[in-house]
Amino acid sequence: MYCIDINTQKPVWNKNVWTDFGGTKLPIWAISQCPLIYGDYVIVSSLAPEAGVVAYNKLKGDVVWKTPNLGNESYASPSVVKIDGKDHIVMVISSTNPIGHRELPQTNGRIVGLDPITGKLLWDYNDWLCHISVPSAVDAGNNKVLVAGGYENGVVMIKVGKKADGTFGTTELFKHNDFGDHTKPPIFYNGYFYAQFSTNSKKEGLACMDMNGKVLWKTMRNPLFDKGSMILADGVIIATDGRKSLYIIDPSPEGYKPLATAEVLQESSASGNDHMASRIGGGSQNWAPIALSDGKLLIRDQTRLICVKVAK
Repeated sequence: MYCIDINTQKPVWNKNVWTDFGGTKLPIWAISQCPLIYGDYVIVSSLAPEAGVVAYNKLKGDVVWKTPNLGNESYASPSVVKIDGKDHIVMVISSTNPIGHRELPQTNGRIVGLDPITGKLLWDYNDWLCHISVPSAVDAGNNKVLVAGGYENGVVMIKVGKKADGTFGTTELFKHNDFGDHTKPPIFYNGYFYAQFSTNSKKEGLACMDMNGKVLWKTMRNPLFDKGSMILADGVIIATDGRKSLYIIDPSPEGYKPLATAEVLQESSASGNDHMASRIGGGSQNWAPIALSDGKLLIRDQTRLICVKVAK
């Protein structure tokens, strides 16, 4: 992990979040996450043998705090959730990968809440079953946390509450496999969740779910949103479909309401050593996150990074 001076484009400091904490052989899908900036800290999940989540001083790179190892590997990013009006850092930990780790005891995954200043474990939900967790936790308001999975493990909503002794506990509100997302957290807007519910086996397109876990609509294959990227900006959803197309969508519990679409991405054929990519997602796999700044959208396919102007 590097801290780069944006004026000189030179490194200020760098750390190895894996080998610095006893990591040797990388996890199956390596390390994939977005560092979280929190005040003077940059927070990442190491998940190496000697560390779970680590907070560094963002200007110097010094370790401020770290947790013990939290269990199985995860590809999710740390996120911030308000609990009783205070920030908790939430990390999603995978269950044991039954294919990649047949030799290990099969254990459940976890969703944990940490004190952002000290790293202290505040609460722990230990019945998460997704073995390759990628989406980070979503703050659903009123002490509720939503987590989605992309390997036929759907979605879970938990509520965090303070006990009489001052510690925290969790209550599972619902869990089902009728809604989820493979590569990113669902969008929460005006009391409803929106996600691209296409996994390796399910192809159910863009979906909308209410706070009680009821799925209100799905696009299925018309159109098919298959592991693309999706953000909320100025009250509209900007989404890629995982293949060629970019969409602007009016988020509504009443149904799918597209506002505009354009083909801006290229598909690339999976060949050579990309047999796994072809088997689990086709040759395109345009899953990369998109970023919007001042009306300009940065978007990437398998061969190019392009900038698209988004305007009314």
